[in-house]
Amino acid sequence: MADVYRRCGCRDETGRQLGKQCPKLADSKHGTWGFYISAGVDPITGKRTQIRQSGFRTQKEAQKARNEAAVKLDRGTYTAPSRERYGAYLLRWLERHRTTGRGLKESTMVNYRRYVELDIAPSLLGRLQLTEIRRFHVNAFVQQLVDDGRGATTVRRIAAVVQGSLRSAAEENLIDHNPASGIKLPRVEKKEFEAWEPEQVGHFLDVAAGHRLAPLFELAMFTGMRRGELVGLRWADVDLTRRQLSVRNNRVQAGKVVVENAPKTKAGRRTIDLDDRSIGALISWKLAQQAEADAWSDAYTPSGYVFTYEDGRPLLPQYASRLFEKLRIAAGLPKLTFHGQRHENASLLLASGTDVAVVAKRLGHSSVSVTGDIYSHLIGSASRQAAEDAAALVPPRKTGAHTEHTQPA
Repeated sequence: MADVYRRCGCRDETGRQLGKQCPKLADSKHGTWGFYISAGVDPITGKRTQIRQSGFRTQKEAQKARNEAAVKLDRGTYTAPSRERYGAYLLRWLERHRTTGRGLKESTMVNYRRYVELDIAPSLLGRLQLTEIRRFHVNAFVQQLVDDGRGATTVRRIAAVVQGSLRSAAEENLIDHNPASGIKLPRVEKKEFEAWEPEQVGHFLDVAAGHRLAPLFELAMFTGMRRGELVGLRWADVDLTRRQLSVRNNRVQAGKVVVENAPKTKAGRRTIDLDDRSIGALISWKLAQQAEADAWSDAYTPSGYVFTYEDGRPLLPQYASRLFEKLRIAAGLPKLTFHGQRHENASLLLASGTDVAVVAKRLGHSSVSVTGDIYSHLIGSASRQAAEDAAALVPPRKTGAHTEHTQPA
């Protein structure tokens, strides 16, 4: 059974609501429309249940909503309206992710919480009731982020939180669909990495040689390891005899806390062969670190990490980045981040003619195509040089059979 009705909030002198008996309902603009549908008997309580919604401006709107609800009820897809605000649901969603451990790392959770608390929850979108959200609301939220000058990458990350949370709400039957699917997102412009010239790399390492942590940058430039992999490297994972090191630990900053975990992909857990210069840097560093341990005596912390402060404590990831920037400025070199040293290593390998598959394996990329996408502009020049080198291996023809454009006038 289903019906639509019109009522208002007027009350009599006793304070009782008049409902359908209000004389002002003769005016078609007075009051609002609603509907109710009989939803059968609750199997748990045994009581008859009804679906009710009100607040529609016209009878036509109420009838349309009633018909849609009736179809969903027949299909078993009807979701009862919830008064919960989206911002409140987001906090519950975050907490569930944190406690159930659904594959999100602590550093990712810190970023998610920052996006929720600073960007999504305080916005108009966050103040809407969960069941009120429509796709145009989400698109308007994304556009506002763009208008506020947020970068395309950041906007897409915030939007990913919105999409993921609303997808979970739909899976929980709190809403009947995900209104964030198919939203418009800003395009991330691909920027080609501008590498330092080999001479500039050499100059930087000469300047860095004046600091006790110079071997950290030698290893960064010649292995292409990530910052977290370098500051998380332990001596147990270094084999100086075999001239190899194993990447098994990643030490990253999650807000004010440092967390450690294994590399996020199977390809990231890799073994890297070391060159003579890297081996020399590690041997000299091991001796210097032992001298520091002797000098600090009982106050020294034998942490087992390769790169440490003078007292043996492992480096904070942010300290490594700040030190790199300080040395770069001292060397008078163009702008480059600590992570840029990883790209620098890739450019040196490709410029030397190293096969892209080898570069991908050393960097820990999941596939060669990832390496190709990132360094396509470098692979092109390396490919041309490889073609020239291959042709140079073949002796020139002894006959005069040259192409026309090589003949003398």
